[in-house]
Amino acid sequence: MITSRRKFTKGMMLGASSAALAPLLRQMEAHATGNEKGFPKRFVFVVKSSGITPSAIRPEGIEIGDDDQLLDLKLKDYHLPPTLRSLDPFKEEIMILEGLSGSNFGGNHSSYYGALSCHHSPEKPAAATLDCLLGQLNPAPFKNYGFAPNGHSIGNNYGPIVQDTAVFPKISAYGQNSPMPYQASAEKAYRELFGSALDLKNGGKNEFALQTNLLDFLSEDTKRLANRISQEEREKLDHYLNAFESVRARNDQLVSMQEKIRKNAPELTSQYASTVFTDRVSTFFDLTAASLITGLTNVISIRADWLSAKYATFGFKNTSVHDIGHNKITDNGLKSAEARDVIRKFQIDQIAKLATQLKAVPEGDGTMLDNTMIIYLSDTGEAHHSRRKEWPFIIVGGRGHKMKTAGRYLRYPKYGQPGHKTIGNYYNTILQASGSPIRDYFGQLDNKLKHLDLRGPLSELTL
Repeated sequence: MITSRRKFTKGMMLGASSAALAPLLRQMEAHATGNEKGFPKRFVFVVKSSGITPSAIRPEGIEIGDDDQLLDLKLKDYHLPPTLRSLDPFKEEIMILEGLSGSNFGGNHSSYYGALSCHHSPEKPAAATLDCLLGQLNPAPFKNYGFAPNGHSIGNNYGPIVQDTAVFPKISAYGQNSPMPYQASAEKAYRELFGSALDLKNGGKNEFALQTNLLDFLSEDTKRLANRISQEEREKLDHYLNAFESVRARNDQLVSMQEKIRKNAPELTSQYASTVFTDRVSTFFDLTAASLITGLTNVISIRADWLSAKYATFGFKNTSVHDIGHNKITDNGLKSAEARDVIRKFQIDQIAKLATQLKAVPEGDGTMLDNTMIIYLSDTGEAHHSRRKEWPFIIVGGRGHKMKTAGRYLRYPKYGQPGHKTIGNYYNTILQASGSPIRDYFGQLDNKLKHLDLRGPLSELTL
């Protein structure tokens, strides 16, 4: 059986979608040979601005007072807060992590590259960030990929509204003075990620038709493959093809709207033509699912929003994230905390949608979600103007990452107390579990915490 499957994957001659199917075929070959390394460790970093309020993501019934002890609880014994309810189906596969700090690097509204590098880097990166290091450890055609519905260029703290171009949101870096660009255009992201399977020389209607043809090619090649592989592999192929169904649905919807779009937009360039902010964010999550399932990349970073973003979909047409951070009542009458809840729920819902897509794809004895860790964090800790003595995380999936994250609420002792740890300890844990050489520290140490042992990974998470 293994021999025949090897011959199948090595000798397969595909049609027009061969480039798009190639990464998946390599995974199938690895599975056929029993090579567990064929299932890469995948990561998705979802980075929001303006802080994550710890109390807003804390399960109901958990009270935090002056207790300086480590708190380790099972999520199954508690209700998730309302804005996290879409994660209820994944309660045994998530971790809410509190109590870590990162106060020795930062800025005013953001810690910029420091949020993922643990180095003070307000303008230019001082070191490689966690996501880029993981991209090196988990190679794919694209080692790393970044999505930003909009962003700001280097040297601008708030940033103009920039569409359809690569941006540098000051989040990710390959190394010192080497920032990683994010793609702000869904259409251009589609070109970069899936262009190898298409002849994308023209835009507009020609490209729209070519993208539709790609779905046809994939469908035809999938049918050919289905007659020559096992039931398990056939199921994965089905999910692979389903990853593009949202593209097909968007195509069909836009075809029916072409006349209206022509009257109200300069040009219909692709199925990702919407300029509505929340639509663009949702589209990037769709592209994330497709990119991971097809094996084009194993590490994706999503800039969920930024300070000048306005959630007009929810009635915040004239109120920015920055305004909300300064406790301004939104133009539709919501108080700051209420508006932050609305934004958080939207972002968590996108994560839940992604987790659902990945959990539907079988992989080995589990699913793709087992081998994919989705990490939700802010670039500035616990508040809009953060002291960064608290830096909450929500982690979804990744049970196959050799880390004890499933179904836990874990809070470390507060800043400066015995047992307190930093986000550098957490990042060190992720790297070591991913095969990185053992290191004592990740990033810069906090000089105010010299009395604490901050070496190595978090022992509470290591297997």
